[in-house]
Amino acid sequence: MSWLILVIAGLFEVAFVVTMKLSESFRNKKYTVLTVLSGALSFYLLSVAMRELPVGTGYAVWTGIGAAGSVLVGMLFFGEKRNALKLLFLTFIIAGVAGLKIFG
Repeated sequence: MSWLILVIAGLFEVAFVVTMKLSESFRNKKYTVLTVLSGALSFYLLSVAMRELPVGTGYAVWTGIGAAGSVLVGMLFFGEKRNALKLLFLTFIIAGVAGLKIFG
């Protein structure tokens, strides 16, 4: 159950970053509120997951999901560049997260 909670925490981390971008430096109130809520929920769920998971593994997976997810959202919805090297390094992040899940 703690791994599922950690994945959900990572997804809220992605939402945190995306809504922060959409808040336009916190000038848009709606996205500012969503940024605060998604960030708080992400941290709370991370803390719940780390009751059972090792802190290093939990934090690395959480940040990996947030980093990989934000890169994917950037490429899919914000028109950020896609190239072979970027996709290769994104694959390394995802492989690292999977490796920590399997061997962590």
